[in-house]
Amino acid sequence: MQRKRLIRIDPLGGVAGDMMVAALLDAFPEHEPALADSLACLRLPAAVNWRVEPGTFAGFQGKRFRVEAASERAAHSHHHYPDLVERIGHCGLPQGVARRALDIYALLADAEATVHGTTREQVAFHEVGAWDSVIDVVAVATLLEAIGETKWLCGSLPLGSGQVPTDHGWVPVPAPATAQLLDGMPVHDDGLGGERITPTGAAILRHLDCRFDTRCSGRLRDTGMGFGTRELPDRANALRLLVLEATANDAGCVHDRVIRATFDIDDQTPEDIAIAVDILRDTAGVLDVTLATRAAKKGRVGFQVELLAQPECFDDILAACFRQTTTLGIRYHEIERALLTREHGEATTSQGQVRIKTASRPSGATRKAEADDIARLRESQQRRQQVRREAEQAGEEP
Repeated sequence: MQRKRLIRIDPLGGVAGDMMVAALLDAFPEHEPALADSLACLRLPAAVNWRVEPGTFAGFQGKRFRVEAASERAAHSHHHYPDLVERIGHCGLPQGVARRALDIYALLADAEATVHGTTREQVAFHEVGAWDSVIDVVAVATLLEAIGETKWLCGSLPLGSGQVPTDHGWVPVPAPATAQLLDGMPVHDDGLGGERITPTGAAILRHLDCRFDTRCSGRLRDTGMGFGTRELPDRANALRLLVLEATANDAGCVHDRVIRATFDIDDQTPEDIAIAVDILRDTAGVLDVTLATRAAKKGRVGFQVELLAQPECFDDILAACFRQTTTLGIRYHEIERALLTREHGEATTSQGQVRIKTASRPSGATRKAEADDIARLRESQQRRQQVRREAEQAGEEP
């Protein structure tokens, strides 16, 4: 069975395309020939070249990925988005590589279109359309495709400060398109200024669909250190990758973080509480709601409501709890959970189609029929059990 890979990104110095390429090559040096083949497909101008070289900071080893041009004109040849789509999509790159590179550029184009009030097709790339950025994007796409299926984690991102020069003049850090791409991602100010997350770096993070949490478990297999060109005063301008392999206990599991909230009610009628719980269960971001009776103060019979919620929706969920119930306070905290990976399908039974949920367990797959579909059968309990068995046995290995 193929082990599941998880990679954690530590953006100590920031995130940029060249830093990601260097870190991936440091962790997976065996894929450098694939990178060379992909970049050869781009048919680069003779004045533009790239190389991989060792990098160091305070004795720590890593790699640098450098793109150089013999002239400023060659280095900053700008492209319109449709031109890039044509160049990347029809230069002979492997299909998976081209798909990833075009997805990263589509993210960049959408961000630029939003901040400039135009459409994706009308976007003219300046800095991210230059040859060094094109090479970075294709190189990252090649290495991501080569290492295969991976789950990505990332720590909070250094926001940076100050201004950077662009073809539109000086703009604040993070640049407008970068800020658009960083929407919803956790950031912090570590006291160091300058551009810390480039537009290409932000688009790569968005493409990876990172989970922003540094807590992970597994067996550490490799590390990769990619250095940028800028020198920072008190730390390495580096991006580090930690490559982990899921242990046997983690195989088939997905880890995430949710908020657990509980509150007590002793002055609301059971009928009204039942309605409120149904409304809360249907609220966006609520994963589960349970209701239990308990002995409350002053000898009253009370109720305790407990719910699990997605963190990004919790403010709205809090408001819904206060709106639908008479509670005066809600206790909540963030918890971690492990979920088995699940697939949804259908099975054919003597009573028609029944939805099936298949869970991947370390001991093997298990199947469970959807209770709402079984509930349609009103003849008898025995009849429901028969159809349930038919559905859950459908598709099993003999």
